[in-house]
Amino acid sequence: MATVRVSALALPLLVLAGACSRDASQPAPQTAASEPVATTKAAPLASASAAPASSGEAPAAAPGPTERVPDIEYVPTPENVVDKMLAVAALKKDDVLYDLGCGDGRIVVTAAKRLGVKAKGFDVDPVRVAESRANVKKAGVEHLVTIEQKDIFEVDLSPASVVTLYLLPELNVRLVPQLEKLKPGSRIVSHDFDMAGVTYENVWTVLAKDHRETTKDREHYVYLWKTPLKKVSAGKAGAER
Repeated sequence: MATVRVSALALPLLVLAGACSRDASQPAPQTAASEPVATTKAAPLASASAAPASSGEAPAAAPGPTERVPDIEYVPTPENVVDKMLAVAALKKDDVLYDLGCGDGRIVVTAAKRLGVKAKGFDVDPVRVAESRANVKKAGVEHLVTIEQKDIFEVDLSPASVVTLYLLPELNVRLVPQLEKLKPGSRIVSHDFDMAGVTYENVWTVLAKDHRETTKDREHYVYLWKTPLKKVSAGKAGAER
């Protein structure tokens, strides 16, 4: 079992913006102590709910979730990294996969089309949600895949047995309370970034295209955790700094 090096210092939270797959350019696998490198991938943004009409006024049509142009460029996960993530998850037909920050839906579509599993994708960006739904329809997996426009930090993860992520380390950490509600034996698979304070089961390296220089490959990393999550004690974290 691999051991995560963690820092006693809390990672700073970034301003959240509305997209779903992010660039992760780093020379070696991120450890829990690592500060995130410069990135062009957006993080999920909470959606605003509609306010009720004031008394005496005709009720107005309820607006949909707040639409906001993502602050950071959307970068999808390379297809061969998707393949590795699904292999690492060891998906079975009775699994339920949740992809948090689903982008164009490639993970949930691939899982449903290739393995016949039920899957849900969540994203706050309406453009990505529309793209995902179009790809679900094109692949003919509407009976297996659902796409929801939703803040990932408000998603009840308990129905899932597999959760896939492409988020910055501090956002992975923010999801821990939700991930802890997963059933024992559930798998969490992250592209490129780890989870401070939680020991991963293993990490794999995958060579895939660099979106900035499409003629070149770079190293991508795939992390696996299983529930119940194995927390690193504060004393051990300090000793490993």
